Amino acid sequence: MTCSDETNGRGRGSRWMQCVVMAGAMLALGCGDEGSVSTGPTGSHHITQGGAQDIARFRSIVAEGDVPDPATLDPVGFFAEHAVDLPDATCGEDVCLHPMLAVAPRFDGSNWTMGFVGLNSPVRPETFERPPLHVVVVVERTLALRAYTGGIDAGILEMAADLQPEDRISLVYYGARTDVLIHNAPPDSPLLTEAVRDRAFETYGDAPALFDALATATELRDTSGFTGATRMLLVTTGRAETGITDRDRIVARAESLVREGTAFSVIGAGDSYEAEVVGKIGELGAGTLAFAEDSGDLHDILVSEAGLSLFPLATDFRMEVEAAPGYEVGRIYGARRASATGERAELSSPALFLGHREGTSAEGGRRGGGGGLFVEFIAQDGTDIGASAPAFVLRASWLAPDGRRVETEETVYNELAPGQNPAPRPDGMMWPVLSDPAHANVFMMLNMYLALRATTTFYDDGDCARALGLIDMVAPTVESWLAEFPSEDISADFDLLMDVQDNTRTQCTVTPVPPAFFAGSCMMS
Repeated sequence: MTCSDETNGRGRGSRWMQCVVMAGAMLALGCGDEGSVSTGPTGSHHITQGGAQDIARFRSIVAEGDVPDPATLDPVGFFAEHAVDLPDATCGEDVCLHPMLAVAPRFDGSNWTMGFVGLNSPVRPETFERPPLHVVVVVERTLALRAYTGGIDAGILEMAADLQPEDRISLVYYGARTDVLIHNAPPDSPLLTEAVRDRAFETYGDAPALFDALATATELRDTSGFTGATRMLLVTTGRAETGITDRDRIVARAESLVREGTAFSVIGAGDSYEAEVVGKIGELGAGTLAFAEDSGDLHDILVSEAGLSLFPLATDFRMEVEAAPGYEVGRIYGARRASATGERAELSSPALFLGHREGTSAEGGRRGGGGGLFVEFIAQDGTDIGASAPAFVLRASWLAPDGRRVETEETVYNELAPGQNPAPRPDGMMWPVLSDPAHANVFMMLNMYLALRATTTFYDDGDCARALGLIDMVAPTVESWLAEFPSEDISADFDLLMDVQDNTRTQCTVTPVPPAFFAGSCMMS
């Protein structure tokens, strides 16, 4: 999962950055690979999922006057744009969990009961001492990336120039064959400059052997004799067409590197880009995931890697959200690697990282590293559970940096009976029941995502009437919510939704039809 010191510029729409990382295989403590963690001054830095950290492509399509394909609305990227407000991280550990509950009617009068678990940390990454770093750069050099050559070459050299004298760099080029240009060299080594310039116009076959390239990178890591942190940086189209081409085995190779203590960043590029491998490696959450739109963008991403440091917070992290009697688990949102049954939702990660990028602020704002796990609870038919009973139980455990097994359990109660909607207020307004009203904007954040997804899905299905009708239906709810809970993030979401409506109207001349059922809630009406 990811944190609070994101790059703030919106410039090119491709950057998906992360700082505090959770999800997938991470560094095992004791390897010494990203420095040791000691709690500094409290800071309450949000922990959220690795992977896409914005919906830049979605926004760019809207800005061009079109209605995006719903597939471009990445939920984790959408949530990560938000500065999610959580209670202070005062639990006494490096990782604090914050469960909460919202109950509201849906637009059709049925019940919407949604749980949320957010994570944050009191640890301040800027208080850590950065260890020496061995950067192993693995670059696909195929015809598909020829247009990116200038950005790659300049980016590698500028990245090296920004490293510290005690750091080391190795460079691997690959296509159908693999070539080690330099191994474990000081960042100011003239051999690096010579190697990059000598191979500036060379390609290595247009059927990339991605698995072999990662195997070579592993050998370079293992034979370097280097003491300090290791980071892999892969530039790829995501294609694997020579040697071992099984995508699961390639991702498993990357995951094994991370489990052994190597941070792993991946940059996708090219017109023949295949997202499957890039996305799955990015979801390991062990570094940066990015897609470079052009050569200049790729250059900028490479240069930014020199300033990123990652530090382990915890290992063997496990979280379980169990439905209380009277409920069953429905849909889950916000964590790709989470799974759910009728009784519980589960999320596990070999480690949590805390990261810091030099020259960035640790404060919030849009692209604030928001997110968490949303779990829907559905009342069971015939239940006789009354009000003020448990809605769900949160259990979590992990290994702290000092080797302790930390275990925590918390029960979240619903002041209403399962499936019961709140009664209208005296003024006739329907107000949701919130277990933590001071931090309730996370639930409207989810509703905004659901509204955008449903609208674009209706449009994609050729149903302009319901696309427009849904927006008309939710708009008064959002406006009422913002009057009670002002939020720059939710306001920006609402503006985006209105822009989608404008674009839809230019494509369709229909009478809006409010859909009978919407996965979100009306929250207020």
